[in-house]
Amino acid sequence: MKKELIINKSKTIIVILAGGQSRRFGGGYKTLNRLNHISILDRIIQNFKKLEMEIVLNVNSNEEQFLKTGLHLIKDELKNFQGPLAGIFSSMKWILKNKKNIEWIFTSPSDTPFLSKSLVDKFLSTNYNNKTNIVIAKSFNKTHPVIGFWHISLIKSLEEFLAKDNRKIMHWVEQQNYELLNFKDKNYFFNINTQADLVEAIKIEKSIKKL
Repeated sequence: MKKELIINKSKTIIVILAGGQSRRFGGGYKTLNRLNHISILDRIIQNFKKLEMEIVLNVNSNEEQFLKTGLHLIKDELKNFQGPLAGIFSSMKWILKNKKNIEWIFTSPSDTPFLSKSLVDKFLSTNYNNKTNIVIAKSFNKTHPVIGFWHISLIKSLEEFLAKDNRKIMHWVEQQNYELLNFKDKNYFFNINTQADLVEAIKIEKSIKKL
């Protein structure tokens, strides 16, 4: 009989990845743009605060609005913009030094405004194989590799992968013991890459409120 793993909420920290360059959005920090009178970032933070878990921000700027969140800011250790994996690595490194009790990190992109407490709760209430060290969200046959749980013990493997200037998340994930967790609510995963996406997000929110 195989052992089963349940991720311990008290040994998990939330990392919002906001270190991107927002090129498709036209530059700047798209997460600081307002969606119905509140920034995308503040909306995500408000959703996650309901979990009563510590939240930190992975950023590459001392932008005042990042500082105003009151959250600890973790900058990428690597200087060549290797994407979300660099943010995950830098967060792991900071956590190992400063949060000795943490075993898992949950990562969220900073451009996905409809992620909610219920999504994280499903991750935390699901049983996994005891060898699993990564769990990633999936919906409608699409994998969402930036939304998931990562065991802190992966830091050495990740460091070696990044040292070769690799960037593809799933190339590294597929070398690990990972699982996919299926979700049926597609709104969770709507992400804002362009100005047009921001307009669409406003429409989605209005439709959600009517339900």
